[in-house]
Amino acid sequence: MERTNASEEFAVELLKRIQELLLTKDVTSEIDKDGDLIFIAMCAPVIARIVVSATKSALIVRAYIPLVVPAHRRQTMFECLGRANWQLRFARFEMDPEDGELRCRADMPIHDAVPSERQLVSIIYSVWNVTEGYAPALVEVMMGQVEPAVAIARVEQKQSDPVRIAQETDLSVN
Repeated sequence: MERTNASEEFAVELLKRIQELLLTKDVTSEIDKDGDLIFIAMCAPVIARIVVSATKSALIVRAYIPLVVPAHRRQTMFECLGRANWQLRFARFEMDPEDGELRCRADMPIHDAVPSERQLVSIIYSVWNVTEGYAPALVEVMMGQVEPAVAIARVEQKQSDPVRIAQETDLSVN
């Protein structure tokens, strides 16, 4: 029983630490009744709900994208997500095959170490940034406006643009 309490305390302390860290970057968050840290992030053209979960062994960050892919578009969306995930290193897209819910997810094993501030910022902003970068393509594919290969190629072209690489992304809210 003590081991479980120690694990729960570790998770709560880690989430409080993340909450304070986000606050220094003008991101307001809250810890919900399930013990997850939640905040809202603008990922044009959508607003994503980012959920941070912690256990003794892992930190999991998910961006829930408020798009529900219709059943007849899910196979095409799976192709789109597969193409997107091929180039992604730290985060990945998922779709619930039952209801079509889209999300971006990254996990970080913790094991026997306390994550540094830099690691925490990296995993959270990785999910946020990837969601923001790919959201327009996901919307286009979901609406049947463009084929997955074209949508993902546009995103990847923007990411390799030398002007964009040189710019710092502002990930603050409001």
